[in-house]
Amino acid sequence: MTHRTTAGRRVALGLTAMASLIAQAYAQEATTATNSAPAADQSMQTVQVTGYRNSLLSSAKDKKEAVGFQDSINAEDFGKFPDKNIAESLSRVPGVQVSRDVTGEGMTIQIRGLGSSFTKILLNNSPIAVASSGPIDGANTNREVDLDLLPTDLFTKLTVSKSPTAGQIEGGAAGVVNLRSARPFDKEGRQLSVGLTGTKQQIADKAGFRGNVVGSNTWGGKYGLLGGISFSRQQARTTGFETVGWTNPNLTAAQSSSAGRNATGGGNWTIPATVPAGAGNGLVPGTAIDQAFLLSHNPGLTIDQIDNAIVPRLGRTMEYYGTKDKISAVVAAEYRPTENLHFYLDTMYSKKDDDMQRNAYTWAVRNNASIPLNMTVDRTDCAAGCVVTGGTFANALNFIEFGPRRDKVDLLGFNPGAEWKITPKLTLDVAGNWNRSRFTHEAPTVMPITAPNSGNTITYANDGGVPSIVSNMDLNDPANYQWIGGRVNIQNELRETKTKGFHTNLAWGDKALTIKGGFAWDDINRRIRAQDNSAAWQAAVCGNNPNVFLQGPNGAPPCNGASTPGASATALYPGYGTGYTAGQTTPLTYQGSLITNSALQGFLVPGPYGRLALDWDRFRQASNYDYFNGTAPDSGASSTGASAGYIREKAKAVYLEANGELQPAGFNMRWNAGVRYVRTEQMVGSLNSQPDPRNGNLTLNGSKYPNVSEWVYQDTDYSNTLPSATMALDLRKDLVFRAAASRSMTRVNPNDLRPGINFSGVSADVGTMGNPSLKPYLSDNIDLGLDWYTGREGYISLTGFQKRINGFTVNENISMPFSALAPYGINYNTLIPAQQQAIDSRGGPENATVVMTRPRNADGILRIRGLELGWVQPLDKILPWRGFGFNETLTLINQKASGEGSSGFIALGVPKKTNNLSVYYENHGYMFRFMHTYSEGSQVATANQSGITAAALYGRDYKQLDFSSSFELDRIFDRDGLPMLTFDIVNLNKAKRSGYFQFANATMSQYEPGRTFALGLRMKF
Repeated sequence: MTHRTTAGRRVALGLTAMASLIAQAYAQEATTATNSAPAADQSMQTVQVTGYRNSLLSSAKDKKEAVGFQDSINAEDFGKFPDKNIAESLSRVPGVQVSRDVTGEGMTIQIRGLGSSFTKILLNNSPIAVASSGPIDGANTNREVDLDLLPTDLFTKLTVSKSPTAGQIEGGAAGVVNLRSARPFDKEGRQLSVGLTGTKQQIADKAGFRGNVVGSNTWGGKYGLLGGISFSRQQARTTGFETVGWTNPNLTAAQSSSAGRNATGGGNWTIPATVPAGAGNGLVPGTAIDQAFLLSHNPGLTIDQIDNAIVPRLGRTMEYYGTKDKISAVVAAEYRPTENLHFYLDTMYSKKDDDMQRNAYTWAVRNNASIPLNMTVDRTDCAAGCVVTGGTFANALNFIEFGPRRDKVDLLGFNPGAEWKITPKLTLDVAGNWNRSRFTHEAPTVMPITAPNSGNTITYANDGGVPSIVSNMDLNDPANYQWIGGRVNIQNELRETKTKGFHTNLAWGDKALTIKGGFAWDDINRRIRAQDNSAAWQAAVCGNNPNVFLQGPNGAPPCNGASTPGASATALYPGYGTGYTAGQTTPLTYQGSLITNSALQGFLVPGPYGRLALDWDRFRQASNYDYFNGTAPDSGASSTGASAGYIREKAKAVYLEANGELQPAGFNMRWNAGVRYVRTEQMVGSLNSQPDPRNGNLTLNGSKYPNVSEWVYQDTDYSNTLPSATMALDLRKDLVFRAAASRSMTRVNPNDLRPGINFSGVSADVGTMGNPSLKPYLSDNIDLGLDWYTGREGYISLTGFQKRINGFTVNENISMPFSALAPYGINYNTLIPAQQQAIDSRGGPENATVVMTRPRNADGILRIRGLELGWVQPLDKILPWRGFGFNETLTLINQKASGEGSSGFIALGVPKKTNNLSVYYENHGYMFRFMHTYSEGSQVATANQSGITAAALYGRDYKQLDFSSSFELDRIFDRDGLPMLTFDIVNLNKAKRSGYFQFANATMSQYEPGRTFALGLRMKF
């Protein structure tokens, strides 16, 4: 802690010294201005504030005039936002952190130490929900909003409110962000802006582009119409390393005499009891692999070190490449029949289509029988676990995951409204909203594997970064892969969200006192559907094609690639041939596997970046993929990890607030106080499997009809009262003190609410279930801040805050009779035969008990305290060269839990320190800006990962440097009609997004998108 404390003091001293320097400069200037007037002929130097600096000026003005803790980012002109991505723009606000996709692009934001689902995103003051799963490695449940779907070109203002008022839509315990799209009266008259930019990601093989056209006109001060379109094609590529957890071996009693054998958990890797044939490395087949063998072949290690040291479960290098297309459009209309009456309509459509290929090259330790030789580990005492730093692993297996990934998401929204100033003191505004978003995720996977007992040996080395995993086989040779032990998957996900609402506000009063009240009705529903046809596709592709196709309990036959029917085929339609086709109108009667083992290698071809890839177009046709994909049945879970489910929340809210100004002791004070009452009606549902009633008492193995998937719903409701009070006291004309106290709320993660049930084993004795009765998170907030406005766009803002949050969940175990699960769609006939036998052995469905784990609200409190520094400073009065300045934001956060569950819950993904620094120059038509983003590493997932009790997941420190520039050629050459030229570099320092598993030298993932260059032109007519 000493070095961090010292560093923090140095930063504080540096900031203090700089503040003192600026204060002295301003004081000296003020003294000079007071004591002497400039000569009549003295030339006055001025700086024309345009572009980026004009955006900062508008933001400083908004911040100063706000009552509460609010920051905004403004566009200078239509299609001329200062940043290329909304999430990146918001990162310039103190307390806001950006979450990035593996490509390095900002996607979602977090405010003040809480996850992105705790931030309420509004589009033109109305709630929206985007139906995507988030980043490639994410499983968002749709309280989050992917901001990369919304292009900055079509927006004029972003506002972040961190101290709520009664009039704001509830749901954002951390804060509320309002995205304001362009309207015609933002800039009266005829306007037309056109921009086109070419982009090139350094490690991708093709270039991309983006562009925008925004035009508007107003007529007679009454009518206005605006239309805009933004489009882009990004040729993207990311390389990296990832593993589905880390694991240690599950040693048998013969392999370890230690009393603490397998004490740390894990054990997903089984070392064989004897050396199998073909293990290689001079090992004699049939030799017992006992404790003596392990110690002699791993000299210098104890059996506890061998037992507890971890290696990647599925360590793999990966490539993710392809095309990302986006198109967005806005149409906005305004009508102002009188000076006091204003009608508007905002519409937006946005669509994103990611057509990507994901290839992963994997060393399979999980469920494998590798034999460790000459292992080394990173510490002597491995009682709490340690990390393998090197070794040789005989009898290894490698496989490749090939798969196209097609993600499509769209958003369509309409926001009509009106504002009417009825009298000089009475104002009414009404607004409606309707939004719909759809998402489809298609991600088939083809997984050929190396042959077992083929002498495959892995040489492994881990120096603390990405592990080196090298096979003695040529893994780029198609001849080294086969079907036996491999598999294919069809797993899709379909989502849809709909949002509709009506909001009205009535205000009476003037600047001294205004009383305001209103009503809000919002209805948001989200449905996630998963589809899985892996068993049928695998049976046809490589499972010797059984000729009955009803999905049964035995799953798909294993991939063997046989060319003739019979052999190991397992019937997937037990009822087929009995006269009951269970809806199968066209029986499939393939003879042998569609793609035999010998034919597989012909589909493995050199990829665009030198690694082995799959010829997907040929494989798709030969495997009859389109048929199996088009007929995929619904499933309980998808490849993104999100559970199938439905949630609908209808909220009715009323509020009353007062605003005004006072002059206590001669100081001007602006204030706001109010209370909001909201009632939420909630319906949650999950997809459960029920037996077809036509089967009678037949068990599933002999059923003539398949199970019927149906949705099970449960209703609940709750109410919340949310008070708030804020004041801004002008200590001087340039010095503002602010204070706020409030209560805010966020509704629970939909995954925790859904009533679905999953058993974790064939004994049907333990499982998990959702809890529709969970109450929302409530946060009691205190904010104190001081702002000093140093002139023009400059200000220094210091804010301290505290959040006390209750509602976090802990898991509880509930024992209940098996029959009590019937309301959740689980009964005896929905179980597989092995589970039925287990229930019978415990006395049958009426007597057998099960233990279900479900979340519930804990009595504990999570306290988050933080300090935010915002500093925007032009340096014209300090440096001899005018136009320089900087923009600094620093956020320090500390969190602590107390009470029940205090050791079990934490706000995940919360860095203790974030720092964003921009240094800019803008003058004479030139603009240059360097932006540095820093986020300290933090815990991102709870413990017990991969079954290892103490294993949690962490993100590493992240630093990214970007460069942006523009050249206003009309000003530079003093000629009207010339365009603006822009040149940007994203991720100039080639930052990597990385995380680790339990120990810092156990890398969990690392993604390297590299640099992206952009060269563009912008014209205004």
